[in-house]
Amino acid sequence: MALGATDRIDLQSYFPFLACVSHACHMHPEISTHPALTHKILNSPNPNSGDIVKFPSGVEAKIVLLGESLPNWQMDQGSKIWWPSGLDAKVRHKLKRRIFEEGNVLPIALAICVALLSEIYTTTAIPASETPKWQATGRRRVRLSYNRSPIADFGIVRGSVRVTPQDRLAYYHLERNAFMMGQDPDDHYWIYFTTLAGEEYFLDCGMMTFNFCEMVKAGPYCRFGLPPLEAAPAFFYGKERVKALPLLTRLGWKPLQRFSILREKRLARTLASFEFDYCNCHDIPTVNTIIDEIAGRECSQEEKKLTMIFISNACKILRLNMQNRDYLNFPKEPQLIIEIDPGEEGVTIEDEEDRAYSQYLQKWSRKLRKGKVSPDQWLAAFNAWKDKPYEARMRMAGKAK
Repeated sequence: MALGATDRIDLQSYFPFLACVSHACHMHPEISTHPALTHKILNSPNPNSGDIVKFPSGVEAKIVLLGESLPNWQMDQGSKIWWPSGLDAKVRHKLKRRIFEEGNVLPIALAICVALLSEIYTTTAIPASETPKWQATGRRRVRLSYNRSPIADFGIVRGSVRVTPQDRLAYYHLERNAFMMGQDPDDHYWIYFTTLAGEEYFLDCGMMTFNFCEMVKAGPYCRFGLPPLEAAPAFFYGKERVKALPLLTRLGWKPLQRFSILREKRLARTLASFEFDYCNCHDIPTVNTIIDEIAGRECSQEEKKLTMIFISNACKILRLNMQNRDYLNFPKEPQLIIEIDPGEEGVTIEDEEDRAYSQYLQKWSRKLRKGKVSPDQWLAAFNAWKDKPYEARMRMAGKAK
């Protein structure tokens, strides 16, 4: 008797759904509301302005001064009452979203990886002669693939990401006379996927707070288990970006260590003990040990508590998606949104320059792949573009008139 079929889910169509799960985690009621959302902002941390403060540790960041608490902060977030000196409503709401997305990068990334393992990679193809006992997908096996190659491994990268002081936030609470650092770019985490062909790609949903505001439109992915969402932060380093920026880990994302979740035997043993009625209480000591190992430190009890909550929710959302096979309805190509600051949009010369820059990088990336230039030469070409005026850039791209 033939085995049940296998559904292959392409990562290009599926990563926006994972981004929506990540965004929904930030909305969980167990997360404490950030003080900068419940207090009045007294200074002017507007784009391209604001005070950059250097701390004794050497860290530099844009300071946000917090004043009196707002009795109606749920209604006042993003308003002039909350931030009187914000340039306009768009700027105020963007800062609100950046603050809202702060923190819990590792607990959320780990929860998504555990959910992938639990709800996708424990599925098997079941013969028609047998009745599925608990598997949410019936007789079907489900697996991820990308660029026509099966995903052979996935997990979490611990590393750092390059962030300018202008795009990093810190807070000073006047009433409490206390500083609070924002999210740390040197303690950063993202999800990697390795294909059977040996290619590695990654998904980072934790960059919004650093003013890296690339998002996906969330509407097509919120039919089962997710609240209504307009957009979800997501940066997917896929094949097209690899072609344009093959040395991204030397430009921005710098991995320190990788931790496979797919091949994590302790989690596999834990998940194998669960049946269809999902228990929201995983093997807590196992998960606590793993998150400490990934972080390279002892995580706080709050981080560990939220990880268990996020795992339970992520598994339930993915399970509903698997049960309804809604992944078959996802767009093949997601709709991307890039929320930029004032002064960066609507100018034809910038659009032309963006296209020229893309062509310039593609030319040098082809040379790198063919071995005609070294990685250091590629980086020099990348940096040379940034240091030149507009006319020189056009000549470098071969577009001089």
